[in-house]
Amino acid sequence: MNQNGTDPLGLIDAVPTLHPIAMELYRWIAHRTVLNVGNAALAAECSPDEAAEALDTLLELGLLRRIGTELVTAVSPSETSISTLNAHESRLLEERRRLSLLRDQIQSLSSVYAHAGAGQAPALEWITSVSTIRETLTQLAVTCKEEVLAAQPGGPRPKDELTESAGRDLDLLGRGIKLRTLYQYSARFDADTSQHAALLTSHGAQIRTITGGLMRLLVFDRETAVIPLGDTSGGAVLIRDAGICTFMVQVFELLWVRGEAIDQGRDRPVVQDLTDQTKQAIMSLLIEGADDRAVARTLGISVRTCQRHVSDIMARVGAESRLQLGYLIREKNLVIG
Repeated sequence: MNQNGTDPLGLIDAVPTLHPIAMELYRWIAHRTVLNVGNAALAAECSPDEAAEALDTLLELGLLRRIGTELVTAVSPSETSISTLNAHESRLLEERRRLSLLRDQIQSLSSVYAHAGAGQAPALEWITSVSTIRETLTQLAVTCKEEVLAAQPGGPRPKDELTESAGRDLDLLGRGIKLRTLYQYSARFDADTSQHAALLTSHGAQIRTITGGLMRLLVFDRETAVIPLGDTSGGAVLIRDAGICTFMVQVFELLWVRGEAIDQGRDRPVVQDLTDQTKQAIMSLLIEGADDRAVARTLGISVRTCQRHVSDIMARVGAESRLQLGYLIREKNLVIG
């Protein structure tokens, strides 16, 4: 292939042609029998480069013959035309055959591609536009047939997010689609999130909260999943791979059985139980070396709430420092599980 990629079969420069300068130079030599190559530019009334190119073409076609190193003489075209043209014609015929074969092969591959790609979407699709993500989620909700699984970490959800998702979720429930959602436990103490959850559960949704870490995900009909990109760009990955989706469903089910129904109430035993679960999660993260901000981010609680729990834990176990707290947690096996 040439450098610009426009002549992959090398046909453009395959057959030399006679430039008008070459034609004029041949006429000059034919009338005068011989030519000193140093006088070619003067004879053809052109530049030295053009004269050199014309000489090369005439010699290549066999229309000129060298006499020594400095002189050339004209050769009868009838003596060279048959062999020269036949050689190029044979080459063109071969290229034509190859071109025809290549056309058939491309058409065959086009058919393969059309059949292989019919109705199939890529297993993984990266989406970086927030508006495109919203459109994709709306489309997935509209085409969903049986079930949606959702995990929403970060504790209380912003009110605008709740408002945006409410219409989509109610439409799903109205069509008989099963909707199960997991929140982190701190979400149950947020008024907007609680109201949103009450609205959805009154229409048949199931919503639970868990303590500990939670990954954000949506799974539609156990066939298509949406998870956020690893960075903070707000992008997402659309997953259609059956194996990955099955794994995500299994992880969701493991978390689901640990959850507490969000409408279980805020009576003291329930709140105390959840608080104890949170303290367990905090102790587990502390002995892994996480600081307050990392713990709060993982559990979906505020840093101040995290620090309050840590202070309470230190008081209970009699620790006077974070270092001593970590030692006592291990020494007394305070982390369950």
